[in-house]
Amino acid sequence: MPVQIDILTIFPSFFDQFLRHGMVRVARRSNRLDVRITDLRAFSEDRHRTVDDRPYGGGPGMLLKPEPVFRALDLLGLESGKEPPAGTVPLLMCPQGQKLGQKDLENFSGAERLVILCGRYEGYDERIIEAYPWRRVSLGDYVLSGGEVAAMAIIEGTVRLLPGVLGDEESAVRDSFSEWTGPDGFDHAHWTRPPEYRGRAVPEVLLSGDHGAIEKWRRENSEQQGPGPLEVATEHSAGTGASPDRNRDGIPHTGIPGEEDVEQD
Repeated sequence: MPVQIDILTIFPSFFDQFLRHGMVRVARRSNRLDVRITDLRAFSEDRHRTVDDRPYGGGPGMLLKPEPVFRALDLLGLESGKEPPAGTVPLLMCPQGQKLGQKDLENFSGAERLVILCGRYEGYDERIIEAYPWRRVSLGDYVLSGGEVAAMAIIEGTVRLLPGVLGDEESAVRDSFSEWTGPDGFDHAHWTRPPEYRGRAVPEVLLSGDHGAIEKWRRENSEQQGPGPLEVATEHSAGTGASPDRNRDGIPHTGIPGEEDVEQD
């Protein structure tokens, strides 16, 4: 039985290319993953397909209305005020959620079904949050315009843990934050051919063929890995003029055909 992932979103086309490439494509084609996209606008009952409205009490932004979300979840078999069906994990993408970790992805890969609600605008009408036993999930302490990117991260991270998806199962076993590295550990550094390039050589131990020495080196190197500080270029160092890969407003040219027609919030 494939893992089923239901995604509720107001922008279904966000996922078009994502589902056609990489390990997600492999998992779908090998019948290990079944992704179903639900367009929340289809559950609006007015001719404008309205899914948002202003918050009571005033304030900035718009909120996802409860009606389209409740109707969509009814169709998916999730009843308000009740526990979800066995094997189903409802996930709510929001900045207040628990930070996503590798252990979470391992748990998700063992579920029969994930139901992911992607927010937009200022957030959700609180009744959406109260009515269902959501597991709230966040990618980190920052705000995105919607939950679609977070949903993709969950799918990507979950899929590579499904048996038979990766070409080498050892890849997942030795990932950062895995049992091999420990929950706070990182993968060791890697090199491939050629053995020397522009004066930079592969460590001799990796060319030695001594598997014991290689494993010891990798363990030690793994312990030295970690995130460094993020350096942000200043306006002075980055320059402010237009360049061949940017327009006069400083916006990068993506090279994506029809990018001027992208959907607007």
